[in-house]
Amino acid sequence: MVLVGISLILLTYLLVNYRNKKSMVEKMEELDSMKSRFFSNISHEFRTPLTIMATPLQRRLNQTNVDPKDKREFELILKSNQRLTHLVDQLLELSKLESGKATLRVSELQANAFLSALAEPYQYQAENKGIDFVFTNHLSQESIWCDGETLSKIVSNLLSNAVKYTPEGGEIRCIAKQTKNTLQLRVENTGAVLTKEERNQVFNRFYQTHDNNIGAGIGLALVKELVELHRGIIHIDKNHSNGTAFELGLPIAKTQFKATELVDNVSVPTPSAVSDESAVEYEVPDKSDKPLALLVEDNADLQTVLTESLKTDYEIVVAKNGEEGLTKALSEIPDIIISDIMMPKKDGVEMTQELKTNELTSHVPIILLTAKAGDENELKGIQSGADDYITKPFKNVLLKSKMENLLQIRNKMRSRYSQEVILKPKDIAITAPDEHLLERIQSVLDDYLVKSSFSTEDFATALGFSRMQLHRKLKALTGLSATEFIRSQRLKLAAQILENSDVNVSEVCYQIGFNNLSYFAKCFKEAYGISPSQYPKKD
Repeated sequence: MVLVGISLILLTYLLVNYRNKKSMVEKMEELDSMKSRFFSNISHEFRTPLTIMATPLQRRLNQTNVDPKDKREFELILKSNQRLTHLVDQLLELSKLESGKATLRVSELQANAFLSALAEPYQYQAENKGIDFVFTNHLSQESIWCDGETLSKIVSNLLSNAVKYTPEGGEIRCIAKQTKNTLQLRVENTGAVLTKEERNQVFNRFYQTHDNNIGAGIGLALVKELVELHRGIIHIDKNHSNGTAFELGLPIAKTQFKATELVDNVSVPTPSAVSDESAVEYEVPDKSDKPLALLVEDNADLQTVLTESLKTDYEIVVAKNGEEGLTKALSEIPDIIISDIMMPKKDGVEMTQELKTNELTSHVPIILLTAKAGDENELKGIQSGADDYITKPFKNVLLKSKMENLLQIRNKMRSRYSQEVILKPKDIAITAPDEHLLERIQSVLDDYLVKSSFSTEDFATALGFSRMQLHRKLKALTGLSATEFIRSQRLKLAAQILENSDVNVSEVCYQIGFNNLSYFAKCFKEAYGISPSQYPKKD
């Protein structure tokens, strides 16, 4: 009986202890989740003002008439801005790794070129500081399999640390070699020698060997987490007696990674320049000859900075949240949209999804701006239908370059549309809504094109658009206004009839909806370089 009582007491104790531990684990997981959300959200608050500071500074530094003293001060401020951005990135990366959300994206890399490119900027920094920097490559094969972004962060942090703590006149050695299926990297520098206690603590986050050390103690903690994510090992060589030496080993064979961790190598081609199109006399006048850019941003200061930066090259329309952005996009039909992601009422992802599934705006390139770094956030933005993605803070020249490239791609597609003899939606549409719209346009043209009374007003009404919406959409797709588009389609139809039948020119003129023979002949010659009567027949 006593034994049963003791057993019950012990069982009760174990059960209560299990429940307490389970409750504690759940609370810890909840706290970790809250912490990750906090870091993710606070980054938005950091990155937006950092972008606001950096953009006007970069613009001033690019000007030729900046006073040398002012330039030095601007460069100092910009350097501090970049340092803050780097710290935010490191905190976010640590939070992401700690929450278990970080994943590997392994692909084949050309190791020699990749590592040399990583080392080059630190060689330059070392030379400026009077430090002898030598990078030695003993890899036995050209290509390796690894997560390039993770390797880049590891190497960059180690080399940055080496440059920071090596005294003037010192030495840095970076040696890469391969043992079987392992990349071995050693980064050593002259300077202070770490004690045994310091070697044991140096990978702990926020640890400082001395109170007056520069830095926040994040970099090496991040390096260790990234190495372990890549299933590698890192340690400090305790036998290195003239400074500090880090040694790491990373797996580099394809077979050492899971199938889900392997990704295809993706190269993004740079669009080539597109020749300027001749000026067109539009049926509905544009506000200016500049492309119309819609800026959707809830931060008033960043709105002002971006507007000032872009207004030379673009006509700017501003919206303060996604809901207003959606309304203005549908009414204005801009040439390009730049939108923040985190906004009240409707965020940038929701707005993008709605715009990309709407016939009126499906063609409009959209660039999303976000403070949330990381592959999953970028993937979320791209999956919404966005054409590009930029993490705050960003260089103004990068945003402008991406905008220009997207508009060049759109211009190339527009040029192709305008050269089609007849509309072929499945061949030329780049989105499902575009395809559907072109099919509807084709249906309207089949019914009304040959009627001389068919006007742009009739065209817009048949499609359920306003005249402005029709003008902006057709201009984006073909480079032509509604009036020019109708005339162009009639002329293409005339060319087909002349090529495939023996109908005389006057009959063709009235058959396709022209009321004036001389006007038809004039338009035809402008389009094809010869008169209708000279147009060649098919053999």
